[in-house]
Amino acid sequence: MEFKKLFQPITIHSLKLKSRILMPCLDPGFAGEGGKVNQRLIDYFVRRARGGVSFIMVGPAVFDPVGVSGSFEYRIYLEGIPEGLSRLVEAIHRWGVPVGLQLHHAGRQANPELIDGTPVAPSAIPCPVRKSHPRALTIPEIEGIVQQYGIYARKAREAGFDAVEVHGSHGYLIAEFLSPYANNRTDPYGGSLENRTRFALEVVREVRRNVGKDFPIFFRIPGEEHVPEGLTPEETPLIAKMVEEAGADAIDVSAGNYRTAEWIVPPMTLPQGCNVLAAAAIKEQVRIPVVVAGRINTPELAEQVLQGGKADIIAMARGLVADPDFPRKAQEGKLEEIRRCIACNVCIDRLFQEMDIVCTVNPEVGREAEFDWPPLLHPKRVMVIGGGPGGMEAARVARLRGHRVTLYEEDSRLGGQIEAAHQASFKEEVKSLVQYYLTVLKTLDVEIKLETRMTPERALAEKPDAIVIATGCVPCTPNLPGVHFSHVVQALDVLLGKVQIEGQVAVIGGGTVGCEVATFLAERGAKVTLLEMLPYVANGIPRLLGKMMKDLMKNVGVHILTNRKVVQIEANRVVYEDSGRMASLPVDWVVLAVGAGPRDDLVKPLKDLFPETYQVGDCLEPRKALEAIYEGARVAHQL
Repeated sequence: MEFKKLFQPITIHSLKLKSRILMPCLDPGFAGEGGKVNQRLIDYFVRRARGGVSFIMVGPAVFDPVGVSGSFEYRIYLEGIPEGLSRLVEAIHRWGVPVGLQLHHAGRQANPELIDGTPVAPSAIPCPVRKSHPRALTIPEIEGIVQQYGIYARKAREAGFDAVEVHGSHGYLIAEFLSPYANNRTDPYGGSLENRTRFALEVVREVRRNVGKDFPIFFRIPGEEHVPEGLTPEETPLIAKMVEEAGADAIDVSAGNYRTAEWIVPPMTLPQGCNVLAAAAIKEQVRIPVVVAGRINTPELAEQVLQGGKADIIAMARGLVADPDFPRKAQEGKLEEIRRCIACNVCIDRLFQEMDIVCTVNPEVGREAEFDWPPLLHPKRVMVIGGGPGGMEAARVARLRGHRVTLYEEDSRLGGQIEAAHQASFKEEVKSLVQYYLTVLKTLDVEIKLETRMTPERALAEKPDAIVIATGCVPCTPNLPGVHFSHVVQALDVLLGKVQIEGQVAVIGGGTVGCEVATFLAERGAKVTLLEMLPYVANGIPRLLGKMMKDLMKNVGVHILTNRKVVQIEANRVVYEDSGRMASLPVDWVVLAVGAGPRDDLVKPLKDLFPETYQVGDCLEPRKALEAIYEGARVAHQL
């Protein structure tokens, strides 16, 4: 496919972009205290610049001590922070990539633990997520904040930035003024749409006055808030038009607020391009370029959006976290070599916990210097045992470093537990990770031997210099009466199609696998009851994905019973304890999803024979693909 539109240059006021792919603001959490720029942060952004993106938006940059929402935000009112940002801009500029700074005030969504005082907002309406009680801003205070936007926009230009973005989305201060969900003022800043938009327009005008006529201004707007009384696709195009008339040069469309945070960073349960229709409605009302964000993670979809006239520019944050070379690979036609974001939201979940981001599919994130391949003086013959995510990543990295690599897998195909993971309908994109590995391992000329079970004798005959064991895990079987009945099966066998079941099904275990297999079966017509001994299900699943997974289970009819401990399985029922009493559930089938143990039978024999033997992934300790892929990369890097 030819991407004529995606790689067509575009101009935003005086800003010339070489393509239609930009990186919007996504705080990676790598900055030091107060947003202090360090080498790790610079390495992260420079790696994205090297990959061919046309523009990077850095931020959020907070200019007011009561407007802070996250620990790693750039508090540009503090001494030394603007100078550090200047160093970051210089580093990115060396790769020919322009940089913008997003100006941000959290309003009532400020973190009470990070601010000194009471959060401020258009109205004294409590934040339903932060549970804080803001005070309503006075008109003189509003005027003061407007002036601050202008002052710090000018400082951004002086620091070397090529543009600024006024953050008017995601439920922060400007969005709070725009939305009846947070604004019940009766003065000139509340009530009608024109009044609710007044603050945003004053900010844009003041920013323009401070940065001059030739400096680009982006305005980020929620296409829809997805809450009762929130902004709708009927109102936001009208707001965008007013913002354009006030002096904005581009409208950046996202969605949601903290109440509907899944729309801010859509997980895999939401459709690709979930904000495109809202962006298209805005584009009909404005003449300036429209940027759209939200699960556009393939060049084909990006081109389709642009060709259809629904937006002018694609904002891609997590996609460039997963593969910073996405633009270059797309332009060169190496589509199957793109390591696609699977929207698992592990990165975002960590930010919610005030931690730095990691990426399931890209172990180099935040470790760019660590994974800068050094020259290899002595190539080795490397044997990788196991074709799951950890083994495939180990093979990829070892071959990139110059080793001769053979990958052994006893199954007829690569993928390991990823093959089971993508069977639930909402996780279909996960299989793109397997396709990525199949492509790059072939490109790198890694020798792959399928349907080959490794033994110590075979390893001796092959004479490797180093061995990486990535044999995965085996499902646990609980010590329950009746667990060995023929109608009791493992969840992985169900997901991999090794057994076909229907009728009334009890799924024991409400973790990741239990939720997935329950959804999988309910979508196929089974009557599913999920039994979990804890007070909640979806434990260990990233927050936004877990929230939507629970909604999905409810929608497909999964009956969830928590605080239930299964004590016995009988021929046609499951017996469980409920608040100290015994109860039962009639069943045709019982599916076990109660965890797994390491498959490590080869570890000791091979370590006895080959001193340079390593374990990665679940055969070391059952966890997630995140840990398996990172360990595979780290071990291979150290060979």
